[in-house]
Amino acid sequence: MNLVYSFCDLSNFELWLVVRLYVAASIPLILAIYYAAKNKVSYSTSRVLIWSFIIVAIGWEIWLTYGLAGGLPVDERRSLELSCAIPQNLNWLLNSLADILIIWIGIFLVKYIYKKNESPFINWKWGAFLILFIWFIAQNIYVEAFFYHLQLGSNGDLSWAPLQPLGSWYNPTLFKIYGNPITFQSQSSWVIMTPIVYLLLIYFTRKNP
Repeated sequence: MNLVYSFCDLSNFELWLVVRLYVAASIPLILAIYYAAKNKVSYSTSRVLIWSFIIVAIGWEIWLTYGLAGGLPVDERRSLELSCAIPQNLNWLLNSLADILIIWIGIFLVKYIYKKNESPFINWKWGAFLILFIWFIAQNIYVEAFFYHLQLGSNGDLSWAPLQPLGSWYNPTLFKIYGNPITFQSQSSWVIMTPIVYLLLIYFTRKNP
């Protein structure tokens, strides 16, 4: 990391952002290898995570990284130092893996809260849905406010994406945290992703109870 720090000339805050992203992206891979080695792979959870990775990558991460539909690529929305430490062609992959960690934690939270009750993944339960929804939105607000405000750009800079269907054309600031705007567009992807994840959980749990 010292080599990265000196080579890319990162500020302390940028270094923390880079470390956080690489750690968050690595954890799902490490856990997947661990569970596979221990032969403890859950059919439903593994399928949900695989499909979720595909959906978040195609749903918004690739679009935002490359600015595919009316937005700027990520390298034009952040410092040269950050682009050095997180190359554009790795950006979507690392962020997609970090998204999978968030989804995995959400699944764990639902299972933990419902551990003494009937499985919430057989039939739709609004309580389980709300747990996922609150967790997904809360973490995304935190990330937008304290980490990714350096590369989100101003209104109009972000590309349209399938899971951000209104794009920058309608992107009001919902509120601010320490002066950093929390925008509608950035939250919309997780609003849409919540029922997708929950329906995937129900589908694969029913398929292999």
